[in-house]
Amino acid sequence: MYRMNSYETIIAIVLMIIIGYICRRFEFLKAEDTQTINKIVVYIAMPSLIFLAMYHADLSNFQTFGTITLICITMGLISGILAYIFTYFKGYPAKTRWGVVAASTLFNSGFLGYPVVLGVFGATGLVRAVFYDVGSTILFISFGIFFLILYGGSYQDIIKRSVLFPPLLAVILGVIANLLHLPLGSVIPSTLNYLSGAAIPMIMLALGLSLEFKGIKEYFGVASFVTVLKLVISPLIALIVVGLVGFTGLDRTVTIVEAGMPSAMLSLALAITYDLDIKVTAACIFLSTALSMISITILILFI
Repeated sequence: MYRMNSYETIIAIVLMIIIGYICRRFEFLKAEDTQTINKIVVYIAMPSLIFLAMYHADLSNFQTFGTITLICITMGLISGILAYIFTYFKGYPAKTRWGVVAASTLFNSGFLGYPVVLGVFGATGLVRAVFYDVGSTILFISFGIFFLILYGGSYQDIIKRSVLFPPLLAVILGVIANLLHLPLGSVIPSTLNYLSGAAIPMIMLALGLSLEFKGIKEYFGVASFVTVLKLVISPLIALIVVGLVGFTGLDRTVTIVEAGMPSAMLSLALAITYDLDIKVTAACIFLSTALSMISITILILFI
């Protein structure tokens, strides 16, 4: 069943990304429209999807979910350290180095991970993907604080982008509502269900709109390194880690798939905010995202 669902899900996702790219090429939509679409996703659609998943989830195995979050943090740190070593010996300047490290550390476990996991493994798998993504959020907060100390900036911006990040708040509220068995009636779940349905297509369209081929040649070498690190090395390390902690079934599969996600768009937000090398970060995001459609399919079929 997973094998059939994976084909259908990946094909559907690729088609939606292509539609987004075509809309940009023919100027039905502009690259700037991505910001508006992303706001709808981040503030409305994705929180609705996450809240419903958490509200209906079986949280009796909460310790396992916490372990999934810790595995995400571990994978991110390992990737970041390897990227730092690589860029250090290559002699890249500090802001280029940190741009690469950010792209190597942060996973696109939400914007790309959620659609893939939900489509292939259903709502039960999505719950595990959400807890993996919590680890990504923790890494993002940590990077924000680190860059704030290193380069200066506003604490309010970090709080707004992380602690007050609507998807994270949706996780917290959904878990609380679940544990307290709060009755929501029929109208609220129905409304949230309609809103959550917009999340996946809008995420994919926005991704297609944001694809930019310019500049990839200039940074192809380092972008290739990050792509191999994210799509090959990270899931292989995760395969070992899940075996060590005794994961089986969906816990094992979803964790490995999420560990094989490409660089997060949030790494570009860090690069812009702290004046890192934006071009190299964007190149890493683009190449890893483009090739992830192949690598994720292989992961799902063979793990």
